[in-house]
Amino acid sequence: MPPLSKTEEQAIADRIVEELSQTPYALSSITQLHGGTANFVFRGTLAKPLPAEDESTATTVIIKHSTEFVAINRDFPLDVTRCTFEESMLAAVASFKFPPAADGTKIKTPRLYLFSHESNTQVLEDLPGTDDLKSAFFLPNAADLLPGSSPLTIGHHLGSWLRSYHTWASAPEQVPTLAAVGENRPMRDLKRMITYDTIIPVLENYPELLVGCRETLETLVAALGKEFDKPPFAEADEHWGMIHGDFWSGNVLIPTTPWKAPGQGDNKLFVIDWEFAQYGHRAYDFGQMIGDLWERKIFNDLDIVMPVVQGVIEGYGEVSEELAFRAAIHTGVQLISWYRRRPRSGALMAPPEVIIAGLTIGRDIILKAWEKDRDFFETGVLASLFAKKG
Repeated sequence: MPPLSKTEEQAIADRIVEELSQTPYALSSITQLHGGTANFVFRGTLAKPLPAEDESTATTVIIKHSTEFVAINRDFPLDVTRCTFEESMLAAVASFKFPPAADGTKIKTPRLYLFSHESNTQVLEDLPGTDDLKSAFFLPNAADLLPGSSPLTIGHHLGSWLRSYHTWASAPEQVPTLAAVGENRPMRDLKRMITYDTIIPVLENYPELLVGCRETLETLVAALGKEFDKPPFAEADEHWGMIHGDFWSGNVLIPTTPWKAPGQGDNKLFVIDWEFAQYGHRAYDFGQMIGDLWERKIFNDLDIVMPVVQGVIEGYGEVSEELAFRAAIHTGVQLISWYRRRPRSGALMAPPEVIIAGLTIGRDIILKAWEKDRDFFETGVLASLFAKKG
């Protein structure tokens, strides 16, 4: 999986500096950021600081450059139109004003300052003093950054935000945006490929996990995979609409300083990376976050994530039985698809017995939710998903 050479990456940076030189976002320096997979991301220092929100001054920006391939692997093609759909979403969600929570926590998305259709380059608001939530879980001082009940609180805020976003996205005013992102065919195809299409191939690595259930899983994959071809506006269904499309802990930014308790100051969360925005089932967002968090416990033995899981479920609020079962299915899919996303070496690689146990949990959740076996979910991690709230 060859990435670009340092010389090629520097050439991209040089072109960005040249392109922005005649705009208000001219740069005095540029530094490549690492950690992403799909795009080339840089932090640029502005030659002239600009006014920002809250009467502050912006001295840096984030530059996101997209190509026809994945940034970490030039042999993995990825449709470059994804950045155009992200532009549409960032413009739309700028009008989504999620009110501060009772404890003062604010959740927002970064502002899009400039988008170049010619070079597929975005200039975005920089959010200094933040790191992604997923990375924070693995830090040696994670318990200091997320003290006491803050993991539950953060999860609750994320679930509440997601429910509000889904409600906002369903409003008649968002029909034009839905019509636009509904055309994001490449990302819908990719989402199906990295989720439902992985179930059978992953479990085939452990044939014993398919004994007695392969036919059922094949039926499920065929039925739910076909839904990715459902056109927007095909039918009125409260569970379908505009979704974030990649709602996981790596796309949530939190402060790099310890989370503040109520009365000690305001906290901020940021939801980033909207290029997967598409028409889809709400369970894709809801279940992805639940599964993403849970997999950190299963495969990495991180206890700190489990209160976040419960917070997300509680924060999203009461759901219909149909949505609960679909969210459970997608949670299980997330646990199985981990196998394709897992590190192949290093400290984060899980031992074989842990992998098999995790895949078994994912498989059983999928099967029981597909069968609508409510008794199965009376206890366990997903019990609160099926509990009546009020």
